[in-house]
Amino acid sequence: MKRAATAHLNAKDIHTALSHFTDDVIAISNTEIFSSHEELAAEVGEYYKILKSVNHAFWEGVHIQVIHENAAIFTAKLHYGFTSVEDETTNLKGVWTALFILDNGEWRIRLRHESFEKI
Repeated sequence: MKRAATAHLNAKDIHTALSHFTDDVIAISNTEIFSSHEELAAEVGEYYKILKSVNHAFWEGVHIQVIHENAAIFTAKLHYGFTSVEDETTNLKGVWTALFILDNGEWRIRLRHESFEKI
């Protein structure tokens, strides 16, 4: 599951990023709630339109709580930096929690909360 979380954090395109979520995902980002895969896809799509490159992406202080053989909670601090197509660099830090479920042999996100700020 940690590999799945890291692959998600390092996704460089919308298809890869969205493939980590279940169809019935609910995602919270700072003050926004995306209550469907379609709503999340629209928001994520806007980000990937401006993404030129990911400069760094890593977890710190990872905690994994297994709640069932097919479900676990991943919680960590995140550090993320990217460059936009306009060559502007943004660095973020925050916290991230996700409920992962084992879905057809793959760990996928059913519920995600992230809070972050620019640094």
